[in-house]
Amino acid sequence: MSGNANHGDPGTWSPELDAVIVAPENHVVLHEDDFIRVLSVRLPAGETEKAHHHRFPSVLIIDRGIKAKDFDGVTREEIKRSSSGPVESSLPVVVRLEPQPLHYVQNLDTKAFHGIRIEFKKGFPTERGSAAGPSYGYPEATR
Repeated sequence: MSGNANHGDPGTWSPELDAVIVAPENHVVLHEDDFIRVLSVRLPAGETEKAHHHRFPSVLIIDRGIKAKDFDGVTREEIKRSSSGPVESSLPVVVRLEPQPLHYVQNLDTKAFHGIRIEFKKGFPTERGSAAGPSYGYPEATR
C-alpha cells in the first residue's frame, strides 16, 4: 500500500473531514448510538467521492461491488489493494477495516457501489466468554 499507511492518531483527525460531514451523498447514517454508527455507503457509476476519513474501526459489508480505485487524500497517490475487489458471484463480502485516514474512492464501473459500514466508536468489541455467552465488551442491553 502506498501513501495513507498512517496519517497519525485517528483521535486527532479533523471532525470536519468525517465521511458523513464531507460526503453525505455517499455516507448516510442508518443508526447511531454511543457504541456504533451504521452507514449506507453508495457511490454511483463513474463518480468520485470527496476526500474524507473514517476514524473508527469498522466492518464493511459490500453487497454491490465495483471496479474502483482508492486514493490517499493527502498525496493523491493510488492506494494499492491486494485484490481487485469483490466478484459478483462471491457477494456479499465482509471486510474488517482499521480506521481509514483521509482518502477518496473513484468508481470506474458502469454500476453503483453499495455497502453497509458498521463503525465501532469504542474500538472493535472483544469477546469475553462466560456461561451466558460472549458479551463482546458491550452492556447487556446491547447484546
